[in-house]
Amino acid sequence: MRFEFIIPNPLGVKTLQSGLQENIRLSADPPRILQRTCYDSFDWRLYAQDSVLEETRDDGEHRLLWRTLNSNTILAQITLPGPPRFAQDLPPGRFRDRLEPVLEMRELAPLLEINTRLHTLRVLNKSDKTVARLLIENNTVRRHGGDKTFRLGKRAIVLPVRGYQKPYKQVIKGLEAMGLTPATDDFMLSAMARVGLTPEVYSTKLNLQLEPDMRADQATRIILHRLLDVMTLNEAGTRVGTDTEFLHDFRVAIRRTRSALTQIKGVLPLRIANRYKAEFAWMGQITTPSRDLDVYLLNFDDYRDSLPASAQADIEPLRDFLVRHQAIEHKALVKALDSARYRRLLESWRTFLEQEVPARSTLPSARRPIVEVASKRIWRIYQRALKEGQAIDAASPAEALHELRKTCKKLRYLIEFFQSLYPATKIKALIRVLKTLQDNLGNFQDYEVQVATLKAFSHQMVAEGKVPPDTLLAMGMLIDGLERRQHQAREEFAGRFSRFALPENRKHFRKLFTVSTG
Repeated sequence: MRFEFIIPNPLGVKTLQSGLQENIRLSADPPRILQRTCYDSFDWRLYAQDSVLEETRDDGEHRLLWRTLNSNTILAQITLPGPPRFAQDLPPGRFRDRLEPVLEMRELAPLLEINTRLHTLRVLNKSDKTVARLLIENNTVRRHGGDKTFRLGKRAIVLPVRGYQKPYKQVIKGLEAMGLTPATDDFMLSAMARVGLTPEVYSTKLNLQLEPDMRADQATRIILHRLLDVMTLNEAGTRVGTDTEFLHDFRVAIRRTRSALTQIKGVLPLRIANRYKAEFAWMGQITTPSRDLDVYLLNFDDYRDSLPASAQADIEPLRDFLVRHQAIEHKALVKALDSARYRRLLESWRTFLEQEVPARSTLPSARRPIVEVASKRIWRIYQRALKEGQAIDAASPAEALHELRKTCKKLRYLIEFFQSLYPATKIKALIRVLKTLQDNLGNFQDYEVQVATLKAFSHQMVAEGKVPPDTLLAMGMLIDGLERRQHQAREEFAGRFSRFALPENRKHFRKLFTVSTG
């Protein structure tokens, strides 16, 4: 294992070398310049796994190293012609197989750029064989894209050679005798701290702590303000468009905002609620085409792999079509985000949310305790979900399942908005039960939409004159497969709803959401 020391400023390479050479034979290699870049995703997924991804450039070679923080355990390493943007860019193998489940669809973002002047002292035995190495680093660091460069403390790193533990320990003792102290912090964490970069595990969860007796209008503004912050955090990444999760999270915050404006009744002035419901509906419209194409591109490999091997190459023109139109739609989205309407919307919405609530209000629920308002609304939407689900049988049209899906989404959002008002373990259990039903209803809806959209794509590709006949046949196979999956989801619905509507679950809902309503 490697052992690191902090080198006090007065000491240099020559001083260390001469101090060690009294008892150790050393050979100095020519100094080298290394460039290192530290990567993580926007939401710090590697840091959350107590690890870091480093890319080192040396003589035109890019070496990618994934290691744990502090313990420096190497998880995987590979040499590449250039840095990857996504885990899927890595060649098939162990590195990619381990990194993909961690990063999923998120893009790797460069965080730090480190310039290192590296001196290597090789420890030699009597046969001039290298039996240990001492690396002496002089480092500077800057944020990726930043202008200011910071100096980092110099470090001495002792590396053993397999089978030669004694020389390794001898170098360590020699450095300790010269007054060097072991490094107690990870180098990358130290570099982040030096430039003021603080890792924060990003989440779109509300994570609010509302008080049960808080005024309902005040609590609602807190919820809406948090959702606006999530939109703001994801706007820049949405504009770039390479990491599709930014647009996804941006849209989820929009949908939740619209749901809050609709479902939390009697707490905001009607003219305000109606105005911003219309404005956020517009935001939903301008973001939909780009997100839809993102989803089809994310699903493309699964589409291809679901086809017979003989037809998999035939589907590739569909990918080209999706990429081309996604670029068009993303450009239109950025234009909308650059519009005066969008800027006015966000500015006026933030101004409203940050105003103090009026001491007096004629609104029916504004001054009521939020736990009463929340419980009453959740209970009502839950009862609606039960009624709609119980009315569905084998002969019911698809629209009945779609309506239930929308009701369940409203219920889910309401529970998530107000979950801090209720016992955490009980709320999480109810969310799990609801999510099981939502997954089924969502799959049923998604398959139907995908079938309709792929049919529309095929007509559009024919109109553009850029589709081989075999591609249309392959798309037909995809559509057949999606229709079978939708049929399977429909068959599973009854069992999913029965579990959701179990007497014990009804009891839990009733106990949580009717106690405070009086």
